Amino acid sequence: MDGLFSCRNCIHNAGQTLTIGRGAGFCLHHDSIIRDSRGTTCKYLHRKDLPWFTVDEARREHAAEFAGFSGMADLNTREAIGLVAYSEKSSREAHAFDPLTNVLARYHKSKPTWIFVESLTGGVDGRRSAAHGCLVRRYMAGRNSWKSSYRLVMAVVQELSDTPHFKDEDLYAEGGAVPAWQEALWDLVFIRLGLLQEYGWHAGLEYLQWIPDALGDAIVDLDWERLQPRLAALRGEITGVIVAHAQNEGAYFAAGDEVMEFQA
Repeated sequence: MDGLFSCRNCIHNAGQTLTIGRGAGFCLHHDSIIRDSRGTTCKYLHRKDLPWFTVDEARREHAAEFAGFSGMADLNTREAIGLVAYSEKSSREAHAFDPLTNVLARYHKSKPTWIFVESLTGGVDGRRSAAHGCLVRRYMAGRNSWKSSYRLVMAVVQELSDTPHFKDEDLYAEGGAVPAWQEALWDLVFIRLGLLQEYGWHAGLEYLQWIPDALGDAIVDLDWERLQPRLAALRGEITGVIVAHAQNEGAYFAAGDEVMEFQA
């Protein structure tokens, strides 16, 4: 249960999930390496597995518990953990270089950041797709709005039913009964569904806010073979809802929307 409140389950650590990404993580909020992401947390935790508004009470309790820390802290001992700047040189010398972590560490140097986020879309690499979903959710939360995020969200919608590929070296498992790649698949699914739900909350679109209700028992049973065609069938409908709303609000490819920027 504690893992749900660790950096592994926080969107600010985009390169890892509870079952994806070995080694050190990287926190985009604190701009720091996370040496033990399973045992680290902070008051800015934004869970990956569920949309923030469904776990807001637990999130606020967690934030209050770690309010006395300005940065990261040990999840178990409640001791402060010093921030560690990322160094490509050091990671290569330690034979711990990870391409995705290296890319994420450059996030704050990339302007505008929405181009950085868009660059991770496409493809079926599961770890990269999970990072992309986290970055979109993080961008949207930072803007506290849907208007500059709808194009980023539609890109995710296009990939909803794609079956991701996970390399063995990307999987982080603790010997559970379910194969690691299956758990990783569901980590990605819930990152994406949480993204749609958070977009629905910002946009006032109840259909998207409670999109799991449209998926039937397949999502409850964690049955990808049944869920995948359902997601494929809903892609056009979900996109239509997003586009129609943006058009009605006068925000659909409005002049200057591509320069709306968020940096955090």
